[in-house]
Amino acid sequence: MADYKKMYCELFNKVTDVINELQEIQQRCEELYVKSEEENIKNFEVYKNENNR
Repeated sequence: MADYKKMYCELFNKVTDVINELQEIQQRCEELYVKSEEENIKNFEVYKNENNR
């Protein structure tokens, strides 16, 4: 029989690690953005397709 508790714990720990890594990467990118002296930052408008309501 499969050890579901072991499987759950392993999955939970790995997902937690990945979430933490993504948060760290996001923070580094935000810091790069804030430190950027470039004033040529563009905003992109999002157009909603009328067929996808």
